[in-house]
Amino acid sequence: MHLDQISVLLGEFGPYQKQKYFLMCLFSTLSAFHAVNMVFIGAEQKHHCSLPDTSHYPTANQNFSYQDRKDLFIPPGVSCQQYETTERLLQLEKAGYNISETMKSQDNASLVACTSGYSYARDEYVTTITSDFNLVCSNKYWRSISSSVFFSGRLVGAVVFGQLSDRFGRRPMFFAGVLTLLIAGIVASFAPNIYVFLPMYFLQGAGHTGAFLVAFTLSTELVGPNYRVFAGFVIQIFYGFGYVSLAGLAFLIREWRYLELAITLPAVLFGVYWWLLPESIPWLLSRGRDDEAEVILLQAAKMNGVTLQPDVIRAMKEDVALKGEKKQYFFIDCLRTWNMALLSLNVWFNWLVNSFVFYGIALNSENLSGNPYLNFCLIGVVSIVAYVLCLLLVNRTGRRLSLISSMCLAGLSCIVAGFLITEDDPVMKILVKVFVLLGKFSITASYSIIYLMAAELFPTVVRNIGMGVASMSARIGGIFAPFVLELKVVWGSYPLLVFGALSIIAGLLALFLPETSRQPLPQTLEDVKDRGHGLKCLKKSKEIELTVVT
Repeated sequence: MHLDQISVLLGEFGPYQKQKYFLMCLFSTLSAFHAVNMVFIGAEQKHHCSLPDTSHYPTANQNFSYQDRKDLFIPPGVSCQQYETTERLLQLEKAGYNISETMKSQDNASLVACTSGYSYARDEYVTTITSDFNLVCSNKYWRSISSSVFFSGRLVGAVVFGQLSDRFGRRPMFFAGVLTLLIAGIVASFAPNIYVFLPMYFLQGAGHTGAFLVAFTLSTELVGPNYRVFAGFVIQIFYGFGYVSLAGLAFLIREWRYLELAITLPAVLFGVYWWLLPESIPWLLSRGRDDEAEVILLQAAKMNGVTLQPDVIRAMKEDVALKGEKKQYFFIDCLRTWNMALLSLNVWFNWLVNSFVFYGIALNSENLSGNPYLNFCLIGVVSIVAYVLCLLLVNRTGRRLSLISSMCLAGLSCIVAGFLITEDDPVMKILVKVFVLLGKFSITASYSIIYLMAAELFPTVVRNIGMGVASMSARIGGIFAPFVLELKVVWGSYPLLVFGALSIIAGLLALFLPETSRQPLPQTLEDVKDRGHGLKCLKKSKEIELTVVT
């Protein structure tokens, strides 16, 4: 008997499933806090050179206000250079210590790099890693590196946790991810320099992705086929609430160390899940642990108020599709047949592009005109709207069509915004924000759809491996996104144009993916053979001669 049939008998979304699913949704909110916290903890604060030490020249300090001294040593509109101190003091002396007269000679003053550090504006952010670690001017590249290090951690977490959760179970790897996130986040908040912060930020990325990947997989395997769409999108809606909440927390807590603690310490609360969160029934059955699966199934039936007949339990235990699959599976099994390989590569590329654009737009929110906290909050709001609309429409329009249309719309929106962003007109700035938000809305929709499709496309025996590599592909996109944003120095339109072009390409490739709406979850590699592709171009599955080196 297929597991989906048992889900219908058990109750596809009864009290048992609702309770466990809500637990996963709560973690989704915490997960969103960490996904893009660099927008706030690594924000670039306005700055200029600190005023040089003139204690050895007492006359220069007499009767001059701070603003007078700033005008004397700091060029207007320049953030990384100052006037050469000794030369400027000589000019001041020649002008009879008259600031106005001295300023007239500034065209002849030499500019040098800051000699006494930097002074930072504290109006929008009190402290960030940018100001604490002086990641400006010649060290500015460390901000992009920090974001990429986080996504590198997410990449490693996707691979490691995906493989280990298929081997050791969803439940233990969820707690391993939460514990990693908690410890690394606390240590990072006390980091004295960037060299201590980066390894901890890497581990945060690994723990965050590992735990969320397992939570999403558990939520998909928990519910029946008719509620799988609901489960896939509602957990993402909670993710959107996390975005909005992060904007509020960052607005209230403007010192990055306290903000880091505020979004990390709640992970302690998930320790109670040890007594509340069961192991995945499909995983237990795929590993031959029938008795444990039966215990959990009977507990679920009791909570749902239904009685499962003994022959149902017996049929589940004797399911040939699962009993014949006790061998170990590896990444290479996702490429074992032509159909499986083309499906996997297409899904992984779509994940890469979706993450690349999704996080690229989010990280770029601080560069939009207006209040950065409001901009980020709006991004969170449009994300929630996108998830809700997907929940309402994706069953009617199908996964594949929804994915294609949302990705192409995201691409067109980014391209339009890219051509408008170089304009200084206030109306154009508003239009840029509108199209960026439309792009964010669309890419959020497509990202949630490909998340759902991937969980439905990969068979149970390699689902977490396939999802792990998909998530790994997404992190590769996330790694490159911060560096693509730096292209705005060359031409302000470059980042959005790159985002737009790749979105359209990935959307068109999605034409080759099969529809998964109202289809049973594949259990084995054999189940994938008969699904075909979106354009029905490939009808046969040929074995690829691949060898696993052990």
